[in-house]
Amino acid sequence: MKICRYLSLSALLVLLFCLASVPSQGQEESISATDSILFNWTNQGYILLDQYKYEDALVAFDNALDINKSYPAAWTGRGSAFNDMGNYSEALQSYDKALDLNPEYVSAWIGKGIAYHGMGNYSEALQSYDKAIELHLADGNALNGKAWLLYKRGQYDQAVEYAARAIEIQTADLSATLDTEGMALAGLGKYEEALGYINRSLDLEPLDAIVWIHKGDILKAMGKQAEADAAYAQSKQLPEQYLGGESV
Repeated sequence: MKICRYLSLSALLVLLFCLASVPSQGQEESISATDSILFNWTNQGYILLDQYKYEDALVAFDNALDINKSYPAAWTGRGSAFNDMGNYSEALQSYDKALDLNPEYVSAWIGKGIAYHGMGNYSEALQSYDKAIELHLADGNALNGKAWLLYKRGQYDQAVEYAARAIEIQTADLSATLDTEGMALAGLGKYEEALGYINRSLDLEPLDAIVWIHKGDILKAMGKQAEADAAYAQSKQLPEQYLGGESV
């Protein structure tokens, strides 16, 4: 599974990050063209991440940081780009930069969890996810990150519980959480229910190759080999995603 997909942020969330750093109403006159360029590069970086253009996204975030190296949203995006390319050590360095600037930056804590997970350091990953949840109990990405970690450890009941909590509150990135719930249910042998969640995930993100692979795996477990083969074939027609050192 490409765990880094759990930090794929929509352009709307990036807008909120950037607006949070804009001067208050009494300081509006200080907003400059430089601030606008900073926002545009950061926003572009997240859009490119959603398009699986990781190296281009990294260039965009680096351009933003050339303008202002004290911008947590750009450091966090840079970490996400490295996560998506499987360069977890570089990702951790970027997330730590963001957290040096703002120790309560939830997205950076989630990113650290993803990086540690990719490195196989489940203990540190869990601590990072728990820190994100502590800071923002209603953060669906943090809950889903922990759910996927629990799934990979074979703790399917708990994975179902955390993914379900995330689904209740998420508006963005819901596809990934539906996929997590489906795989956790499949781990419990509840294949029909699992397939329903996978199909909901694909309704939202039909170009996600990994979810198509998961659909194939579930159909295969149900004895529906022809349908499984069709799902696997569909996955091969879609953009490649970094899988790290673990299976999908």
